[in-house]
Amino acid sequence: MDITAITIRDALDLLHEWRHPVLVLVFSCAAVGVAGVGIFFLLVTTLVQSYRQPPEKHPHGASAMFVLGSGGHTTELLGMISQLDFALYPTRTYVSFSGDTLSTVRALQLEREKSVTTTSTTTTTTSAAPAPAPGQVTTLALPRARTVGQSYFTSIFTSAACGFECVFAVAKVRPDIVVCNGPGSCVLICFAALVLRATRIKLTRLVYVESIARVNSLSLTGRILISVVDRFIVQWPALAEQYKDKGVEYFGILA
Repeated sequence: MDITAITIRDALDLLHEWRHPVLVLVFSCAAVGVAGVGIFFLLVTTLVQSYRQPPEKHPHGASAMFVLGSGGHTTELLGMISQLDFALYPTRTYVSFSGDTLSTVRALQLEREKSVTTTSTTTTTTSAAPAPAPGQVTTLALPRARTVGQSYFTSIFTSAACGFECVFAVAKVRPDIVVCNGPGSCVLICFAALVLRATRIKLTRLVYVESIARVNSLSLTGRILISVVDRFIVQWPALAEQYKDKGVEYFGILA
């Protein structure tokens, strides 16, 4: 049969033959595949365009999400957060991961210290003016993507579960900015924020600060996120020089 001679009627006749269930299945899979590819490229296009949009203005302050690691990562990030003006970020969310209750405790301790400092400063300035509101502080504990010593095969499933939890958490909070400094689980938080950007739910800006321990090379987390975050900050001049073509920023030691 000359395939060029097949008409629409011939194609319809084929559907009425005994082979039509297979043909319907093939056509359905092809349609789903084409639609999936189209949606994927649409989301990628929307995501790329989001980087060109100017920063949003927040007259009443922005909401910030801080992704805590364990140990040194938490110490570094809390040191940076302690230098922030909380009036600019009245809504603050601290994210930790299962098995790391100490990071949450330390974050809440910082909140109490900042609240006392702000109140004391306000009282000293003018006793007639009321102290500013402490703002809304929330803590989230998400499942860990992979524990130390866990097999790579089982980590596929735990990472997928953690990824879904991250998407739901970011979609619920809808922060204006996400700040992280290196723990591997923050990759999933950042990609969850990218999902919100691609679907136009929320234009969440991503700020990554490379750990002070990385002097001459980026961490694995940094290498993954350097091309997708809005601002990538390093704390050593060697890294700033090495990755200057990547748009990294250097302000010295931050904490």
